[in-house]
Amino acid sequence: MVALLVRHRHSLYAFIAKQLVNPADVEDVFQKTSMVIWKKKDLFDSDSSFFHWACGIAFNEVRNFLTVQRRNKLHFDVELVELLAEEAAEENEISESRLTALRDCMADLPSRQQQILRRCYLGNDSITDIAKGLGRERTALYKQLARLKQKLQQCIRLRLASGGGHV
Repeated sequence: MVALLVRHRHSLYAFIAKQLVNPADVEDVFQKTSMVIWKKKDLFDSDSSFFHWACGIAFNEVRNFLTVQRRNKLHFDVELVELLAEEAAEENEISESRLTALRDCMADLPSRQQQILRRCYLGNDSITDIAKGLGRERTALYKQLARLKQKLQQCIRLRLASGGGHV
């Protein structure tokens, strides 16, 4: 359960943040949501989506929080919170699908191209240093990166269109 919560904490936090205005309130509701998730961990069906289950708990915690906060001038009504929650869940599904498609498309690239992308986007070296290490001009490396980026974007679009970027 801890691993699932850690894996999805940023998405869950974002789900809550899209429904509340004040960052301190977001943090409070996130902490309360985490505690409720832990208390209800035995109710989670491991065959279902942890994120969707946790969002259900977060949604209820946001509603509870807003009910208590009705005294404040600025608050969202329940219908707006429901709409924001639906949109946040949809956005997360789209992001997860895109990430899955990116991983699949990266895996389809030759290992040399994968290494170049990883060095350029995940490493700490400058483009100049990477180009020197590869025995190439900086501009040539930039052009190759642009082509690889375009290739990955096209691959991701095709996978998503064909339903291959599943969550």
